[in-house]
Amino acid sequence: MKRTSILKVAALTVSTGLLGMIATGAQAAEVRYGLWAKKGEPQYNGAVKFKEILEAESKGKYEVKIYPGNQLGTPREMLVQLAIGTTQIMASGDPGIKEIEYLALPYLMKGIGNYAAVIASPLGQKWNEKLVKQRKVRILGFLPRSPRQISTNKVINSMADMKGLKLRTPTRDYYVESITALGAKPTPMAFKEVYTALQTGVVDGQENPVETIYAQKFYEVQKAIALIDYIDKPAYVMISDAYWNKLSAADQKLFKKAQAASRKVVFDTLPKMQKDLLAKMKAAGITITRPNKAEFIAATQKVRDKLGKARWGEKDYKTVVEIGKKDF
Repeated sequence: MKRTSILKVAALTVSTGLLGMIATGAQAAEVRYGLWAKKGEPQYNGAVKFKEILEAESKGKYEVKIYPGNQLGTPREMLVQLAIGTTQIMASGDPGIKEIEYLALPYLMKGIGNYAAVIASPLGQKWNEKLVKQRKVRILGFLPRSPRQISTNKVINSMADMKGLKLRTPTRDYYVESITALGAKPTPMAFKEVYTALQTGVVDGQENPVETIYAQKFYEVQKAIALIDYIDKPAYVMISDAYWNKLSAADQKLFKKAQAASRKVVFDTLPKMQKDLLAKMKAAGITITRPNKAEFIAATQKVRDKLGKARWGEKDYKTVVEIGKKDF
């Protein structure tokens, strides 16, 4: 009896010690999370919420290390890291394959709920399977971002005011063709060159979300911002497929729960932040306008039709359009 009691005590001691080590993170599995957003931005705060939920509810089984500001590299570099397993999670506007990326066609999606509905549909699941096969990653969820707006050295009250303006755009065809359809002259260039190009007059303006215009101080070398919401593109939160498949069903559920909480934090805080940043830029002398979007939507219809049908085929394009115009 005495020997049995000693063994029980010993077993309890070892068990308690192991639990203590897990609770303190000594044996925690490291989860590397890379994203473009910097500290203080809503999407970074969303990643912090992901960390809090996963670590707390796994009782220290996981330790999330966040790498903001593209510290781990470009989106394509991080995709490779996920594929080979050196990074586990990333958030980016680049979802890895064009079938999914082109959901960002101008005025195609009403909001993040529409993106989620497309990905949850049979068509979206087919794309996700292609993503897994080609990139070895899968979509875990989304983080909201602000719609893309136009900043220029000219006040824009209507589409007519866009005519002839040289606007910096990313190189993707849907940016270039959208800006062309709106009457401006797109000038693709690297993001790091934009501030100097605005400052020296190489271009008259550029397009980006409000938080980017503020964070990059583009408003310092611009006169106006037109809120036209022409591309509403979320960040895709992606996870290594090999890593995902090693997780237990319970842990997969926990990762999804942490991601949902992360998304909610961003969704709840982003509108106020946009409002605050616009107020700050207005106080700095920027003119803020809200043109009637109807003519912008009509002018870019040909871009949606052309690139959408070319990317997905007429049948799938019709499916996407139907989901994109629903209210969620």
